[in-house]
Amino acid sequence: MENRVYYGEYSLAYWLELILNWKITLPAYQRHFVWNEEKINALLCSIKEERFIPPVTIGAFTDANGQKQHYIIDGQQRLTSILLAYLDIFPNKEGFRAHLTALANGTEILPEDGIDPYDNVLEWNFHTLTEKGKDKATILSKLEKNNYKTLNLAIASDFWSNHFLGFSYIVPACTSSSDQQKYYTKVFREINVQGEKLLPMESRRSLYFFNNELEGYFEPDFAPEYFVKLAAVKQQMDFVRYLCLLSAYAKHQDVRKVARSYGYRMEEYIENYVYSVVEDENENMFGRFETLFANKDYHADMERLKQTLHDLNIPKEHQSIINLDMYFFGLVYYVLLQHKSVDCTRKEQLKQKLERRINELKANDKHAQAPAQLQYMRKRIEESLKIYHSYLLP
Repeated sequence: MENRVYYGEYSLAYWLELILNWKITLPAYQRHFVWNEEKINALLCSIKEERFIPPVTIGAFTDANGQKQHYIIDGQQRLTSILLAYLDIFPNKEGFRAHLTALANGTEILPEDGIDPYDNVLEWNFHTLTEKGKDKATILSKLEKNNYKTLNLAIASDFWSNHFLGFSYIVPACTSSSDQQKYYTKVFREINVQGEKLLPMESRRSLYFFNNELEGYFEPDFAPEYFVKLAAVKQQMDFVRYLCLLSAYAKHQDVRKVARSYGYRMEEYIENYVYSVVEDENENMFGRFETLFANKDYHADMERLKQTLHDLNIPKEHQSIINLDMYFFGLVYYVLLQHKSVDCTRKEQLKQKLERRINELKANDKHAQAPAQLQYMRKRIEESLKIYHSYLLP
């Protein structure tokens, strides 16, 4: 059997039936709704005038327990907008505002005029509504007061059965859940490259959505505790960035080859790394994951890294990415990727040495003002590794 993709169209009424009865569901990483009321109105206008609308992509997946799911691979915003228009409501920003933390990588700028760049993003998806009931009356009767506003669209009742939206339905040839995981990772990657961009974290998570074992590698529980504080803006440590850059260094043992040709495309480079781990590919760029972790078992090393962070009492808050990088490049490289241990009895000398070098790097105005430039980022990798190397246990 070959991979199959079926094409067709459903009436909006049938799409609503699929959504309300949980016949199609959202992957867990799709937690946010980003369209506003204007985009909903524009979609409805396109439907009424029968303009081209990209089809929704649905994927069939059978999990390890034999349970079949039909995931919305691409089209969350369109289907959610159709449901909201049918219910004639829109979630209030005040009730569902997403408190997203920017990832610290040295490139973020402060919001202009105090406006949050994620101001239009809601920590909300249509499952918030479908969990309340399977029909319009039940859902509307259970809405929390002040969490939704009325759209007043005045749509005719026959609109839903007389208008259509296309679909592509993917059925992978493979039957085992592990093979389907690999297949859908490739599908997600193609959509991420060619389609409308997800938020960075959602885009990365889509690549390992079906592989629960890797979530603890890319998102260890301690990572959100460490951050850069710029004015009033808090930027969370981007742990995957460290894994990516240091895996490249481990492969080449030459800092000049880290992120080569990706200076202004760092997110693409990081996604390439995530993909390489999930698929165990890109050997020439990052090396193989199993070369660093036998049988892909990273758990003991990750736990030791967590304990070392505690034993060294590494600061949680940092003034800049320069500080954060100097503390983490060497530590992640040696403890996690090289399976070594740091002499925590000499932690005060280690931290003093790191702080002195941080101040010296910041004294270079060009470095301090543009820390994301490759030459300066590579410099921090070199300096951090050099310092930590002197504090490794035999």
